[in-house]
Amino acid sequence: MINSSILINDNQMLDTSKISITAFFPAYYDEGNIGKVVTKAVEVLESLKLKDYEVIIIEDGSPDRTGEVADELAVKFEKVRVIHHKKNMGYGATLKDGFLNAKMDYVFYSDGDNQFDLDELRKFVALLPFSDIVVGYRKHKQYSLYRKFTSLCYNYLLRLLFDIHYWDIDCAFKIFKADLFKKIQINSVDAFIDAEIMLKAKLLNYEVTEVGVLHLPRLDGISTGARPSVIFKTIKEVFDYKKEYDRELKLTK
Repeated sequence: MINSSILINDNQMLDTSKISITAFFPAYYDEGNIGKVVTKAVEVLESLKLKDYEVIIIEDGSPDRTGEVADELAVKFEKVRVIHHKKNMGYGATLKDGFLNAKMDYVFYSDGDNQFDLDELRKFVALLPFSDIVVGYRKHKQYSLYRKFTSLCYNYLLRLLFDIHYWDIDCAFKIFKADLFKKIQINSVDAFIDAEIMLKAKLLNYEVTEVGVLHLPRLDGISTGARPSVIFKTIKEVFDYKKEYDRELKLTK
């Protein structure tokens, strides 16, 4: 008999056979990473004995062989499919594509750069009976001092403007109840997308749990997240959304 449960605590088991999950991975300059990420994701999702699952690679117009590797993975694994962008559209647009194309009851995402241990998805799934959203925070960020500083400033700015208190709001390791994305409109096309989604979920009273996750050094590919152009666009999106958020917040009171 197949065991389709995982341990929640000493007295309770979660029946995973009633859960379906979309896992998607943005990929840009990740020809050396995406194969490892998807292979591990399939291994973990298969082991959970879910009702159903799918894996989506969002290939963001990468100039290297990321697109070719993604297509090879879709041939190798039955439940893997690829969405290609003809040109690089940016992180926000890539995440948006993943959320809007998800077909399952829950949607999980992480980056395609292999900087997270996907085995940690198991503990996120175990928390689904108690939360609408489970978000990770990187316990030891494997970034330069510059990236750590910009991340610290960004999280502080969001706390100051929106009174939102997450350890690491843009951590790319989250699982959501997929119905959220039928209730909100995503406008961000840059790094503000994580905060926009979490702020809109807050207005809808979605329950959130934070969990620490291990962050691994990037061994292959090129990171583009801290480019000045990305930072300036993100700051603009933060202040553009502030007025809208304040109006929506008044309506909920």
